[in-house]
Amino acid sequence: MKKLLALVVLALVVFVVVYRQRIFLRDPLATVTRDGEKVSSVAVMINYSNDVLLQDHSAGKYRIYLVQNWNKQAEVPAVALTCVQGMACMTDADQAAATAIVPGSRGRRPAFEGVTMTNRFVEFVDEDGDLVRVVLR
Repeated sequence: MKKLLALVVLALVVFVVVYRQRIFLRDPLATVTRDGEKVSSVAVMINYSNDVLLQDHSAGKYRIYLVQNWNKQAEVPAVALTCVQGMACMTDADQAAATAIVPGSRGRRPAFEGVTMTNRFVEFVDEDGDLVRVVLR
């Protein structure tokens, strides 16, 4: 029994190491603001390289945003994510297939476009023209 448990743990560790760019884990300390107002109905998930995945349940809508370091664009995943609700998600590839968000396409035109990304925060403009800021802790 101990050998089986050791093999399962070893397999899990190898899986996490190999897929570390694809696995997003929930960050319970992260905060999200939309145009300066705190939003509490957003689940923030990060991966090994601080890419950010947001599951936004605010304003009666369900939206998923993905911001990756390699292209620094706010995007919507093009392929369905595999998720354990509220805890973790896994994308389809290290550089996940996604469709770029056109800032302000459904609302006002923003003054700021693009993505600002550091190891402490991420800022981008969503399709409504709102400035979304995620502070990682």
